[in-house]
Amino acid sequence: MTTQAPTERPGRPLAQDDAQAARSYAAALLGAAGGDEAVAAALDDLDAFRAEILAAHPRFAALLEAPRVPAAEKDRMLAALLEGKVADVVLRFLRVLNRHGRLGLAAAVAEEARRQWDRRRGLVAVKVRVAAPLDEAQAEALRKKLAGLVSGTPVLQVDTDPDLIAGLVVQIGDEVYDASARNRLEQIRQRLIEGKTHEISKRRDQFCHPA
Repeated sequence: MTTQAPTERPGRPLAQDDAQAARSYAAALLGAAGGDEAVAAALDDLDAFRAEILAAHPRFAALLEAPRVPAAEKDRMLAALLEGKVADVVLRFLRVLNRHGRLGLAAAVAEEARRQWDRRRGLVAVKVRVAAPLDEAQAEALRKKLAGLVSGTPVLQVDTDPDLIAGLVVQIGDEVYDASARNRLEQIRQRLIEGKTHEISKRRDQFCHPA
C-alpha cells in the first residue's frame, strides 16, 4: 500500500500526554523499521492507512478508537484489512497501539513519524495553499525563496484553495505567512472599518463638546 503525501484532515489538538506518547511511538516505529528504504516504505504504508482508511472512512476510524469494541476484535479487523497489504512492521506496530488502547493516536503517530524522519534527513515540510495550481517552474521558484527561511531543504505540500483569490499562504511549523489576496482585502476592509469608526467617534465628540 503506497500513497502520495496525504491531505491532512483537521483534528482537535492533542493533549500534552497524547502528544508525548505520539512522539515516543513514532520514534519506536522508526527504530523498528530498519534501514532507510524500509523506513520510507513503512511511512508510506502508514500515511496510506491514515489517508485511505482513517480519513476516508471516519465511521470505521471511530470504531477502531471506541473503548466499547474489544481489543481482540480490533486486532482481527486490522489483520483482515492490512495483512499482506502493508509492511509487516506497520501491522505489528498498529497491533501494539491496539494492545495499549492507543489506536486513536495512529494518525498523529503517522504525522509525527514523518516529521521525525524528515528532520533526520534535513527536510522541512512546508504547507502551501494557493489559489491555483503551481506549475513546476513556480514550485521551484517558491522552493528557492523558502530555502532562506528554513534550516534545511523545504518540501512543499501544496493544496489549492480558490477562496484565496490570488497569492498564497505558507505555513512552516507554527509560523504562518499570509500573502493571499483574500488577506490583503481583509486588511483593507478592516482599515476602512477602523477609519469609519474613528470618523464617527470624532463627529460624536464634536457634537457633544462643541467649540
